[in-house]
Amino acid sequence: SYNTPRHADPPLSDNSIAFFVERQDNIRQTALIQESIMPGPPWTKKEIQSLKRQVIRQKRTMANVDIQGRTVNSIRAMAARLNIMETPVSRAKWSSRQRQRLKQLKNEGFTPQDIYEFDLLGEPLRTKWSITKQWGRMNLADPRRSKLMKKKKWWKPGEKTKFRQYLLRHSKKQTPEEIAKIWQLARSTVSRWQNNLGIKASRDQVMKMEYSLQKQQRARRRIRKASREMWKQRRKDRERTLRALAEELRSSSKPPREQLCRDCDISFPKRREFFPIHEKKISIGTSRYFKHRCVFCENKRRRDNDKTKISRGQNAKKRT
Repeated sequence: SYNTPRHADPPLSDNSIAFFVERQDNIRQTALIQESIMPGPPWTKKEIQSLKRQVIRQKRTMANVDIQGRTVNSIRAMAARLNIMETPVSRAKWSSRQRQRLKQLKNEGFTPQDIYEFDLLGEPLRTKWSITKQWGRMNLADPRRSKLMKKKKWWKPGEKTKFRQYLLRHSKKQTPEEIAKIWQLARSTVSRWQNNLGIKASRDQVMKMEYSLQKQQRARRRIRKASREMWKQRRKDRERTLRALAEELRSSSKPPREQLCRDCDISFPKRREFFPIHEKKISIGTSRYFKHRCVFCENKRRRDNDKTKISRGQNAKKRT
């Protein structure tokens, strides 16, 4: 049996080699983790003095402190026990120079994100949160956006599920704006949810919903009221302009003839600007003469006639 030749081990496959390498890496990483968890040797007086000197006198940050054999976490822990941790940059007091610089950057069109990314404030460096908070304290933020952010919806536990169920039941009967008012959300938020769920109604369907019809009716009343107010103001301005023109004509070197309006009993210059011209066909041609009503009374008479016609048409529709 001693003379039996020994056979060589079969060659390892690629999968076996990869498994062996991965196993060795896992063992090495586990050792490193255990080594980092294990407490290090006690701090000596020389190391503590070096730490105080670098932090207090040289004003170094924890990341820049160099003590041989000590990790950053170990240095931070000892500095905390000695109560010599540096003041975080984000909590450092804002100087007047940085505030003025921040205001200048805002006027130039920069945002807090731009200021943070490109370090436009200089030393000391500020975090994005610190810049954003100071931005608000100095009233540099857009008031409209700030107001919207204060009204932002904060979902309670389980509220999103209820909102999803509500959308599935009412999206075909209620408009996104109506749902947004009920749930105190932005209309865009409701539309985004409906798009994600695939239940958003088309624009034609939304315009035929009861909420949209009532909104259109209110808009028409508002437009008619604004139109009446506009024309009322324009008539006042027109009357003021014509009265000023009448005074100017009367004070001229050759004042025109006057004519009395039979409705308002006010005298105006007998000119086209103040009295409409009536044309009448006769046997020898066309006869033109000034009406006995001024332009103000004539326009009022036409408006009253139009109102009468409209009211008669509405009454006829009601009867039918």
